[in-house]
Amino acid sequence: MDNAKIHLGEIVREAIEEAGASLMYLPPYSPEFSPIENFWSKVKAILRKIKARNYKDLIDSLTFAMLQVTQKDIRNWFAHCCYCTS
Repeated sequence: MDNAKIHLGEIVREAIEEAGASLMYLPPYSPEFSPIENFWSKVKAILRKIKARNYKDLIDSLTFAMLQVTQKDIRNWFAHCCYCTS
């Protein structure tokens, strides 16, 4: 589990143990090892340039921005975050 405060409560631990599972927490969050952070950084940069001012334009802009993410971008982000890309 992640280290969100809501997941650290006694009631959560009890529910998990009652289900027959054991707790294992992830290490503290490290955005430099998370390719999704790079994805959203690119998408938000594109959205800032477009400056959509209403709902329809925002949805259209978001679709456009997400389609600008290439396979090469994704491969590079995974490599940058120390994931195997071969």
